[in-house]
Amino acid sequence: MSSQFPSICVSILNWNDFNNTIECIKSILNNSYNNFDIVLVDNNSNYKNLHKILQWFKKEKIKYHNINYFSEKKNLITKLTPPRETKIFLHRIRVKDTVRFAKNLGNAKGHNKGLNFALKNNYDFVMTIDCDFIIGRSFLKSMIHTFKKNTNCVAVSPKVYYWIKKKTRIIWWSGLNLNKNYIIFQKTGKGARRQLDNGQFKGCIESDSTGGCSVYKTNILKKTGLLDEDFFFGPADVLLSQKLKKFGDIIVNHDCYVYHKVSQSIFISGIKSRIYFETLGWLVFIKKTCKFYDKVLGYLFFLFRSLLHFLRIIYKKDKDPHIGFVLGVKDFFLKKI
Repeated sequence: MSSQFPSICVSILNWNDFNNTIECIKSILNNSYNNFDIVLVDNNSNYKNLHKILQWFKKEKIKYHNINYFSEKKNLITKLTPPRETKIFLHRIRVKDTVRFAKNLGNAKGHNKGLNFALKNNYDFVMTIDCDFIIGRSFLKSMIHTFKKNTNCVAVSPKVYYWIKKKTRIIWWSGLNLNKNYIIFQKTGKGARRQLDNGQFKGCIESDSTGGCSVYKTNILKKTGLLDEDFFFGPADVLLSQKLKKFGDIIVNHDCYVYHKVSQSIFISGIKSRIYFETLGWLVFIKKTCKFYDKVLGYLFFLFRSLLHFLRIIYKKDKDPHIGFVLGVKDFFLKKI
C-alpha cells in the first residue's frame, strides 16, 4: 500500500436512474484525490437507461472498460500507484433475483459485485455508494486522512445531508447507536435525523454501523466476507459492520459530508415493492441477530403491525404501502426466508 496515496475503488450501484448516476459520477471525477478508479455496477437497468449513461460517456470523451463476472478474474489493473489516470469500469448485471417484485439482483448482491472487483484487483480501500449521492471535491482525501489519523479504524463514513431539490444542512444520517430497540423495533433510541447542522456535528465519533456511503479497508473485508446476500434490500451493512468491529473501529467523520437524494428508488420501483423489501429486510435482520426472546418479540411486533396494515388496506385510498408490508410479513413467515 502506498503510504501517501493508497488506491481506492469507488463502487457505484445504479438501477434505471441515469440522471442521478451521471451527477454522482461527475462529483466523483471532480475529486481532488489522485489514486482512485470507478466501477459502475449496473443492476439490470433497461437498455434505454444504460444507453443514456454510455451516451454521456461518449459526449464527455470518457473511456470505460466493459467487464463482466468472468473478466473480473483477469488482471485489468496494470498499476495502482500515482501518478495515474482514473479508470472507469462498467459491470453490467443482466439477471434478476427470484424474490417477489424483484427487477434486479438487489442491493447486497449488486454492491458485492463492486466489492469483489476491488478485492480481486488488490485496491487498498473500496468505497460503496448508491447513485443518488453527491460527494464533495475533497471527500476521498478526507476519508484517507481519517484512516491515517485513526490507525485502528476499519471503515469510515461521513455525515449525510439531505438533498431536497438542492443542497441542505439537514442531517439524514450521522452514525448509528445499535441497541435492542433498533433491532426489534427499527428505532435507534437516539438519533439526529432531520436536525439542522449548525456546527454541532464535528469531529470523529465511533459508530455501530457504516452508512450509505462508506469506505472500507479491503484487507479487512477479505477476513469478514462481504454483504449478506439474504438481504435484497435492508440493513445488510449493519450486519457486516458487526463483523468489521471485531477487527477495529467504525468511524463517522462529522467534518466530512455528502448529500443524499433520499428515496429516489421509490419513484422508479414504486412504494409497494420498496415497503415489501424493507419489511423483509428487517425480519431477516431479526432472524439473524436476535436471541430467542428478542426474536419472538420482534416477530410479534411485525405481526401486530401487519394486522394494522391489513385493516388500512380496507379503507385507505393509497393501498400500496400497506399491501407491501403485509406481503413482506406473509412471505417471510410462509416461505421462511
